[in-house]
Amino acid sequence: MVKRKERILAYLLVVSMAAVSGGCQRPDISMAQTQETQDNRESSVAEAETLEGKGEESMGQENDRKKITREAGEPEKVKLSPEDFEGWNKLLEENEISETFEKGMREFAYKSGSAVLKEEQGNGNYSPLSLYYTLALAGCGATGETADQILENLGMESQEELAEECRRLYQWYVYQTQRDQERMAQYGMGDYKSAISLGNSLWISDQLTVHENYQKLAAEKFFASSYGVDFGNPDTGKEMGKWIARKTNGVLEPQLSPDPGTLLAILNTLYFYGGWAEPFSGEMTKEDVFTLENGSQVTVPFMNRTQMMGAFKKGDGYTMSYLGTNNNCQMVFLLPDEGRSVDEFLAGPEILQRVMETEEDEWADGKVVWKVPKFNFGSSYKLEDTVSAMGMDRMFDSGAEFGGISPEPLAVSSILQETHIGVDEQGVEGAAYTMMAMARGALLDNGQVAEMILNRPFLFGIQDYSHNVWLFLGVCRNPSEEEGTPVLNKNDLLLNSAPEIKLQDVLSSNMETFSVKSGNFSWGWKEGDETVEMVGCGSHPLNTDLNKAERLKIPNYNQMEDVTYMIQCVVMPENVMVREWDITQLGKSEEAEPKVISYSDSGMIQLKQDKVYEILAEWPEEGLERSGFFGKASYVVITD
Repeated sequence: MVKRKERILAYLLVVSMAAVSGGCQRPDISMAQTQETQDNRESSVAEAETLEGKGEESMGQENDRKKITREAGEPEKVKLSPEDFEGWNKLLEENEISETFEKGMREFAYKSGSAVLKEEQGNGNYSPLSLYYTLALAGCGATGETADQILENLGMESQEELAEECRRLYQWYVYQTQRDQERMAQYGMGDYKSAISLGNSLWISDQLTVHENYQKLAAEKFFASSYGVDFGNPDTGKEMGKWIARKTNGVLEPQLSPDPGTLLAILNTLYFYGGWAEPFSGEMTKEDVFTLENGSQVTVPFMNRTQMMGAFKKGDGYTMSYLGTNNNCQMVFLLPDEGRSVDEFLAGPEILQRVMETEEDEWADGKVVWKVPKFNFGSSYKLEDTVSAMGMDRMFDSGAEFGGISPEPLAVSSILQETHIGVDEQGVEGAAYTMMAMARGALLDNGQVAEMILNRPFLFGIQDYSHNVWLFLGVCRNPSEEEGTPVLNKNDLLLNSAPEIKLQDVLSSNMETFSVKSGNFSWGWKEGDETVEMVGCGSHPLNTDLNKAERLKIPNYNQMEDVTYMIQCVVMPENVMVREWDITQLGKSEEAEPKVISYSDSGMIQLKQDKVYEILAEWPEEGLERSGFFGKASYVVITD
């Protein structure tokens, strides 16, 4: 996938966990939560914060049966100024991963992703990075043929190299998150929460001896603490769930039921939070029809937006585009052409890689019309057969070699991954945990204008494009799990006046918008074969009554004079011009000359404090046949 920079924000959560065998219930997570779910989440967050305050050691002392045998710290917080760009860049460069590691993770994603998702009959969401890290931590303690198989599939030559690369990626996310959060705090946005962070831990049965060197490697390269537990005690599953809750800000707290025969559990968490930089307007969301593979239809809420400066690819039998995030990630959507099936693109790793990896010169720049269903679903996979078929069957055999972990014989008894993903107007949220259980000698029982109108089954992926790492790959065949708030889209507008616009501060973290209705306008629309025109008249912007006007408060971002606002409209204008006066010129319409700025083909404008603005928007008549309307409108904004 090309490494393109786009001003976008996302909301995503990923959690991976190599854990115990036995029952595991999927937690309740959705973007459109019920009040009960929200209350549960707030309770989990409060409990997680309590655990965070106690620290790893105190957490271990809560239960005599769970003791820390080795505590691992997080990478030390860096003492760099947010404005020390050179220092931060150097630090991140020192933790860049190698091309070999990047390639290994990418090829693993396609190989495992196609194997998992092509068997899925309904919706499916899978985390390649979750399974990769689980296998990496286990593989660094493998020997002989078991180690060879794991290293080959992870695309690495040695365990030392694998561990070192995992350490670098871990630290890169830590430092990137610290830099971004401190930089935003300096701009007055202390509530900025976007982050990507990893977490690891070992849960060791009191019946198993684990080599000190392996625990040391886990602590130094994976930042993994080791806990001694009794898997026969129900409290062990509860403690593991609390650990996950603390690492995921309370978003996940699975109710785990360890098999008493489990000897080792390896947990890895990956937490991602963000929101779309250009969120979809809730007022543009409208219920519409999604056609299933069998030809039947379901009605679901669709989010609508026209991206004037987007990027897309029209390939052989599909159209692809993406929405990005502020932490170097992007959500990629692949929509098969009419008459084509998503299964065609999941048939094998080579096909999936060919369509999902796009070089820079393959992208076309242009307008992208988005119609994205709000969806929220969970998936559950038993991955033993997948991992075994990929060439890593030795780890499940009675002769599995994990001598680097323990002098006692160990074999993987089960691997289970469960995920959730939800998409709404503000962003995307995802969660996953991978559970790997090891037992003594356990044998496995194997058995140009691009229209992204996503109204039929489609593929999606979430990618850290700075490292070419796929966090999620998935298929949406039926998005009808959740309800949404139906509102107007362009095809259902009452087209006898210019539409309202909204202004959103692109640096704001609370996604608030300022609504403005049109004053002067000239508007035309189609009624059958006839064109109907109407004119609306308002007063001059400088004749506005300041005592009655609602003013737009311009934030003070570290003394920035100009603040960028994004225009949101149910149908985006093609041309925008702004006239600017100082607020002291109110009442002087006959003599005050404005400053004029043209923003042709742009959805962004620059605003300052204590100004009077007239935003002049145009929908050209050339678009009448396509859209059914045309016109010009004036919007007055007074800033504070």
